[in-house]
Amino acid sequence: MERVRVILAAHGEAESAGFIENFKVSRHTLAHAAEVMHLPAPLRWVICSLGGLRKRLKGGPGSPHNENTRRQASALQAVLEQAGDVDYRVEAAFASSPPYVEQQLALPGGVDHQVVVSMIPTDSRLSCGLVCHALCEEADAPRQRTSIVARMWDDDALTAIHRDHVLARFPAPAPAAPCCLVLVLHGTVVRDRHGGPPGFHAGIEEKDVYGEALRAALMDLPDRPWQRVELAYLNHGVGGQWSSPTLDDLMKTLAGEGVKSVVAYPCEHLVDGGETTGLPAVLAATDVPETHCLPCLNDHSGFIDYLAARVRSVEHARRENRCTPCPLNA
Repeated sequence: MERVRVILAAHGEAESAGFIENFKVSRHTLAHAAEVMHLPAPLRWVICSLGGLRKRLKGGPGSPHNENTRRQASALQAVLEQAGDVDYRVEAAFASSPPYVEQQLALPGGVDHQVVVSMIPTDSRLSCGLVCHALCEEADAPRQRTSIVARMWDDDALTAIHRDHVLARFPAPAPAAPCCLVLVLHGTVVRDRHGGPPGFHAGIEEKDVYGEALRAALMDLPDRPWQRVELAYLNHGVGGQWSSPTLDDLMKTLAGEGVKSVVAYPCEHLVDGGETTGLPAVLAATDVPETHCLPCLNDHSGFIDYLAARVRSVEHARRENRCTPCPLNA
C-alpha cells in the first residue's frame, strides 16, 4: 500500500501569552516578510519586542490557531482513512511556530509521496510561496515526490462551502436592518514604500477574486437576512501601502450611513486564531449599534471533505494545484 504524508501548512501563532514565544513567532513572521519587503533588522526587533511585551502584559490565553489546525489534521486523517486504498498520515506544520514547515519537508523513511496543503486560501509569495521556495532548496528527491495543494482562491467548491457556512451560522433571529455582512480578509501590500507596485507576488488579484466571488454568491441567495455585503481588510502596515478599506475604516463608514447591524465573517482565516478571536471586541467598540462575528470553518465537516477531495485528486492535477508564478513550475 502506498504511504502518503499530508502536511497542513498553516501560518502558526503563539499558544501562550509568554513574551519569548510571542517574540519568536513575530520574529519568524517578519523574517519571511523581510525577504520581499524593506524591513531593517532593528525595526523587526522593536516590533517583536513590543508585540511580545503587549501580549505578556495583557495575559490571558494564547491563540487557538495551532490547536485548531491540529484538529483539522485529525479530522482530515479520519476522512482519508475511510477509503483504505492509501496509507495517509496527516500532520500540521507552521510557517511561524514549531514544527516549522521548512524543517518538515524532507521525506521521512518509508514515505512514498507527500502532499503539502497551503492553509492560506489566497496564494502569494508569503503563503504557498513560503513552502515552494523552501522546496526549491531541498534535494531533488523531496521536490519530485512532493505535491502542493493551493489555488483555493478560485475554487467554486470552496466558495459554496463558505456560503453555506455563513447561512448556517448567521445569527437568529436576524439582526436589525439594514444589516451588512462584512467579509474580513487579511490585507497585503498593494504599493511599495515608494508608491510603486510590490516587487513580489503579493496576492492582490487572488484576494480580489476570492472576496468578490464569495460576495456575489452571498448576494445571490434568495431571502437573505443581510441587505449588502462588503469586504474589509486586517493590515499590518509595514513595507508599504496595504489593502483598503481596513475593517476600522469600513465600520466608520457603515455607522455614518446608518447601518444598524454588522455581521463579520473572517473568510480568509480557515481556522480561528488570535486575529479572529479578537474581532468581537473590535466590532463592539465601533459606532454600529449591533455587531456579530461568525466562526471560521475550522474542522467543519464540509470543509474537511473538501480538503480530502483536493488531497486525493492531487496525483491527477499537480500543476493545476499551484499558483501561476510558482517557482516549482520553472
